[in-house]
Amino acid sequence: MSIGLLSSVIVLYQSEMAPASMRGALGTLYQLGITFGILIAAYIDMCVVDKKEGWRFVMAIICVPAVLLLVGMIFLPRSPRWLVQVGRRKEALKVLLTIRSEEEAIQEELEIYQENEKAKADGEPAW
Repeated sequence: MSIGLLSSVIVLYQSEMAPASMRGALGTLYQLGITFGILIAAYIDMCVVDKKEGWRFVMAIICVPAVLLLVGMIFLPRSPRWLVQVGRRKEALKVLLTIRSEEEAIQEELEIYQENEKAKADGEPAW
C-alpha cells in the first residue's frame, strides 16, 4: 500500500511545485526513473541473489534509496496548497517565492486562495 500511495503522492507534489510548462515532463521523467529502477533491481537480483549471503546484499541495497528519500523529505518545503487550506497564506507565499518569480508567486498564491474559497463555498462533497 505504501508504494502505491507514495507513487501517486510524489507525482501530485511534483505537479503542484513545478511550473505548468514542466508538469508533464516531470511526470514522465518520474515514471521513466521508476521503470529504470525496476530494471536495475532485476539485474542486481539476477547477479547477486544466488550467491552465498547474496540476499543480505540485496536487502542492504534496498535500504539506500529508502534512507535517501527519508532524509531528503526533511528538506522539502510544505505544499503551498495545503498551507493556504490551513490558513497559512504568508508561509505559502514564502514557499512559492523560493520556486517562482515574485509576480508568479503572488498570482499563484491568489489563485490557490480563490480556488480554496470556492471549494469551501461549494461545501463538502456528498456521496
